[in-house]
Amino acid sequence: MKIWRFTFSHDAFYRLPDEKRIFWLQLAQIRNDLRAIDGICIPLLNVVRPGNGAERFSDGEQWIALHQLIFAVRQLCGTLKEAHTVIHKQWHGTLLSKQMDSSLNKEAKDGLKAFNKYFNNSDNLVTTIRKNFAHHFDSEILKGRLCNCPPDELHEFIVGQTCGNTFYKFAEDLRQHAIVRAIGASNIREAAAKLYDEPRQCALRPFETFADDVLFKIAEDLDLNIKEANIPEPLDPRSLRPFLLFPEAEAQSATDLENNVA
Repeated sequence: MKIWRFTFSHDAFYRLPDEKRIFWLQLAQIRNDLRAIDGICIPLLNVVRPGNGAERFSDGEQWIALHQLIFAVRQLCGTLKEAHTVIHKQWHGTLLSKQMDSSLNKEAKDGLKAFNKYFNNSDNLVTTIRKNFAHHFDSEILKGRLCNCPPDELHEFIVGQTCGNTFYKFAEDLRQHAIVRAIGASNIREAAAKLYDEPRQCALRPFETFADDVLFKIAEDLDLNIKEANIPEPLDPRSLRPFLLFPEAEAQSATDLENNVA
């Protein structure tokens, strides 16, 4: 697989005007974070909603995968909301937009319009998740009845000899009920699909299209040196499996585990 490595001197970097240099760094950092988060989501989706003929996972693995997916989506929404703030302040709020708009390709301009249009609706899913769930453990959200659970419903958590296998499912169940209510879904499986698909299609992809064009346009002002490199072809993302549980050294009884958590 061919990739291209671009290098430039620190001196050329600091010859960029301050506004352009800082915006370039902000876009690049956001773009990197979104790439990482999106890559985390893909193998988790293989567990949460496997396709035809895909490997089936145990209930316990699906619980953990669903938590990791919701966690990644919370980070995705938080990052996208920050991306909107950066574009609002550092692009539209400065001369950069006027200086560079005419040089952008049509896809980048369309991507920016779609990105802004999505956030113009204050009730969008990304903002809802960012304000209430991204990095929040708000007691007000957790008060009262979060779900229509019957009084005799059993909640669960699991504990392993390895601390990485301890998972408090009951806490995630109730957070997920709160998320389902907040976005108007009917159940967490439906919500999980919506939570990933809407931010990805309506905000992530338009942002990437805009950001990549701007990043390359600004890079043209540098003393770029380009080299071609070859790396092994990565695995098909559909075949990736997330890391869900740690191997236990040896099995212990539930009684022994009680002593560990006492």
